[in-house]
Amino acid sequence: MTEPSEPAVTRTASRVAAEQRTTEIQDRVVAALPDGAVADERTIDWTLLACSETEVSAAGGVAITLAREIDVDATYEAITAAVQDDGYTAATDTTRKGAKRLTVTGVDDDQYLVTIYNDTKKIRLSSFSQCFPGSLNDD
Repeated sequence: MTEPSEPAVTRTASRVAAEQRTTEIQDRVVAALPDGAVADERTIDWTLLACSETEVSAAGGVAITLAREIDVDATYEAITAAVQDDGYTAATDTTRKGAKRLTVTGVDDDQYLVTIYNDTKKIRLSSFSQCFPGSLNDD
């Protein structure tokens, strides 16, 4: 008698769909920043990261220059509120450099790391899509 096997997880996302969804959430994170706080923003091009031998994730983000200092805790609360209705969860921790960082995670394991640096008037938003079929050799 053979043991029943666990059903395989089927990921149906394509690279285009994963990047579009990640960009959408990334844009909502930026839109949740306080009015008038953004002096400049630069989108970081997508790079593929390996999830497994047959799956990859698209990594990108946004580099933001602040026009002024912002309240870190209130901003992280606004970002969390902007995405929580879509099943995203949020947690904070501290970077090695001592900055408070917000990690937002979706139900498909897409993830967004937001770190506000008031001392340099910068925000780093790193985005990672859900895994999708592909390889690091894909264009």
